[in-house]
Amino acid sequence: MRASAVLATLGLLLLPAVATAQVIDIPQQPDTAVARDSAEVFRRMQAEANVVVPVMPRMVAEGPQPPLTRLVFPRDSIDASGALTVGDVVARVPGVYLWRGGGIGRPERGNFRGRGVASAEYYLDGMPYLPVGPDSLSVDAGLVPLALLERIEVERWPGLVRVHLFTRRHDRLAAASHVVLGAGPKKEATYQASIERRFISGFGFAVGADYLKVPAPAGSLGEYKNTQFWGQLSYVPSASFGAQLQYVNASADRDAFSDGLLPGERYEGGRGDLQARIFLGGRSDGMGPRLDLAYMRTAFDSAGVLHRIGQAGAAASVRGTTWSARASGRYSTRWTPIDLSGTVSWTPVPLLTVAGEGVYRTHDGDRTSRWAGVRAGVALPAGFAVSGAFRAGEVVPVPAIEASVAQDLRELEGTAGWSLGWIGAEASFARTDAFSPLPFQPFPGIASLSPLPETEWVTLSGRLAPLPWVSVQGSFSNPTGAAPDGLPPKHYHLTGTLRSKFLRTFRSGSFDLKLELGVEGWQSGIIGRDAAGTAVVLPAARFVRSLVRLQIDSFSLFWESRNLGNTTEGYVPGYRVPRYSGLFGVRWSFVN
Repeated sequence: MRASAVLATLGLLLLPAVATAQVIDIPQQPDTAVARDSAEVFRRMQAEANVVVPVMPRMVAEGPQPPLTRLVFPRDSIDASGALTVGDVVARVPGVYLWRGGGIGRPERGNFRGRGVASAEYYLDGMPYLPVGPDSLSVDAGLVPLALLERIEVERWPGLVRVHLFTRRHDRLAAASHVVLGAGPKKEATYQASIERRFISGFGFAVGADYLKVPAPAGSLGEYKNTQFWGQLSYVPSASFGAQLQYVNASADRDAFSDGLLPGERYEGGRGDLQARIFLGGRSDGMGPRLDLAYMRTAFDSAGVLHRIGQAGAAASVRGTTWSARASGRYSTRWTPIDLSGTVSWTPVPLLTVAGEGVYRTHDGDRTSRWAGVRAGVALPAGFAVSGAFRAGEVVPVPAIEASVAQDLRELEGTAGWSLGWIGAEASFARTDAFSPLPFQPFPGIASLSPLPETEWVTLSGRLAPLPWVSVQGSFSNPTGAAPDGLPPKHYHLTGTLRSKFLRTFRSGSFDLKLELGVEGWQSGIIGRDAAGTAVVLPAARFVRSLVRLQIDSFSLFWESRNLGNTTEGYVPGYRVPRYSGLFGVRWSFVN
């Protein structure tokens, strides 16, 4: 405040002098000259915005992929969905039940088909994004910096989801900026900003920051604050060589929280991920051989918890018109010293794609994970597609716990889909092997999960757009027998959207109004067992949310609100989602 007052006082004192200097010392240009200079600047800016420069290729298995095996969430889709955290995005994957510790800022853990902490693997720009800090068992998706990401891809196996997180890649010569200002009815606040710049020589830089504050709900405990930062330097002079250094930092402070029933643990600390990478080879069209070398250092230090993990990796890949192959290896200083994998994909005839993967990992304590999987899919005429996946071997669910031993793995899934411009449907049947899952650490009231028997799962999803401005989409997941611990039976999502561009009035198409109403619900189940082994019942519940988004070109107004029906139950018993929690604000993405 003192600095602001001083600056304001100096501004008032200097204003007359500045005004006088403008009148006396600076000659005024004719209006025609000003217009000519402005037009020249505008033309230069437009020209730079149209110049495409090479970017770092994504360090993941590329090439032809079987249909119905991967979900892609680009940045514009994430913004349009109203997602505030990575957990909000992962929760949209059919079959995932998100353990929410209440409202925004509370823990978020995704449970996929009853696997508990072994449900998901996270990767940041191709390198494992490992859980560190007070909880080294699973990644808290609510703490991952969604605002600083450009794209999320979710790869699905019958009993595992891989979440690939990609930071922004600016491919234009002109600078790009992103600004978000938001607030909430409960005094929530968020501020986001980033700028990216590339030069014709190949050099580039990018910086971004995100701040989120969520006060404790009325009658509850647990204020939450999170400050996140991203910085990147790159040199990519061509499509066949490049180097990049980036740093992602997240400093979260969440007080011990309670909604009057069960307590939640305090979380305080800063996580920093430093990543360096070089690539050699490849072409502008993505074809040809390529070598990637990467190093990542993860550090967490707070409240007596000190974690330092270094990872070094290399990946050799080659991609042809109808096939691709990749071999990668990583060394880690903690938990999983050796991580080797190989992938191949091939389209032998049009419409048919086959892909295989093999994984071998060594863990501390002379433990190993090894499995092989194959996927195949056929894209049929009239929008039909069929795919299947099979995986077998053994896996250590939680390498960070020495008592976690390898468990047999044998699972399969078949999926059929049909998609046209205005209608789509997808149905899958999966069978997962017996498994002993572990619960999520931030919920002390859930001490254990019962062993999971061999289970069969049915997952349905679909969309319908009878009119260009009306659409409905949803998903449904349910085990065919008794629901296992950790997720409820008959879990569903349903979303209705009204969207109009008012083309008769705004013929450029720059205007876009979106009104969305979503419902998520389930039937009563068992979330887990308490310390005495007694079942903790998860009551049936239904949550309603809304989203209003008005976009004019690259500028948009948004208002996202949750729990409109004031549901008193929670995703985990004892942790209530506040009514009308959410954010409203503005988002602006622009060039130059």
